[in-house]
Amino acid sequence: YLWDPAAPPAADVEAVERLVAPMRFEPDSRPLSLPASVSAKRARRRWPYGLAAAATIVVATGWSLAEWRLSWPAGRAWTIETRSSAEAGLLPVGSALVLARSEVARINIARIGTMEVGGEARVTLQSTQGTRHRLNLDRGTVRVRTWAPPGSVVFRTPVGEVIDLGCEFDLTADADRSIVDVRSGWVQIENNVDETLIPAGASSEMRVGRPPGVPVFQDATRAFAAGVRALEGGSVDPAAVRATLAEARARDVYTLLLLIERGSIGADAMAARAAELWPPPRDVTANGVARGDRDGLWRWRDTLPLPPPKGWLRNWRDALPDWLVGRR
Repeated sequence: YLWDPAAPPAADVEAVERLVAPMRFEPDSRPLSLPASVSAKRARRRWPYGLAAAATIVVATGWSLAEWRLSWPAGRAWTIETRSSAEAGLLPVGSALVLARSEVARINIARIGTMEVGGEARVTLQSTQGTRHRLNLDRGTVRVRTWAPPGSVVFRTPVGEVIDLGCEFDLTADADRSIVDVRSGWVQIENNVDETLIPAGASSEMRVGRPPGVPVFQDATRAFAAGVRALEGGSVDPAAVRATLAEARARDVYTLLLLIERGSIGADAMAARAAELWPPPRDVTANGVARGDRDGLWRWRDTLPLPPPKGWLRNWRDALPDWLVGRR
């Protein structure tokens, strides 16, 4: 009877059932409840596991999203989100997008960012795959915003290359020069003469047959910027050095150190002024840097309040939509 309810009941088993019947559990009339102390203890024991599970889900989701963002099939066309004088479409590999003076277009850079194009631009997508995207900008202006490993996007202009290091920047190009204004992160510009790194808030330019310009912060005084460009142009006038140093701020030490590295005249005075504005490390001297101590110069430069050039992960806001961060 215990194992087969269809069998005839046993008298002794029925007697036991009658004895324990008053203790039968009735969930409707007598619901089971645990003491508050027991419930609280169990809740306290459970929340770390729940938190760990939630964290695991968040990490896994973030990793999957990052993998998806950084993947892109070789040769797939980019999407033209908007275009002022035509319907949205595609930018295929090898095809040039040519805009009139009043036209603007917004293009998705694979999945890693966006590009706004204007100013009678002519831009060609040369190749695209994963985190390696190459373009030609023959003329016009682009505003690029990416959140991806350094070197993911490279523009070739008539005077040199502009290499995105995970940032936001404006690039204007024509046959004679290219101008770069960096909004976040860093950009590297290079030609067959030299290269330079431009930090957020600074500008530089390239011209045919000359080294890329030393970056100057956009909030520097006009006199400082003019003095830097005069020295880059080969000026040997001591007045240009004095005028530049008189206008220099602590933030401009980066520019002064690069001028010293380039062998500008007045290196001694520049190093001394830089040391006043931002003292070098203890084992580095201004005099040594002025005399060619490149290792000391680089270590001095590393103490400046600038983010690491390849620290693109710090610029995570560049991955957010414009409307969310109030970007213009």
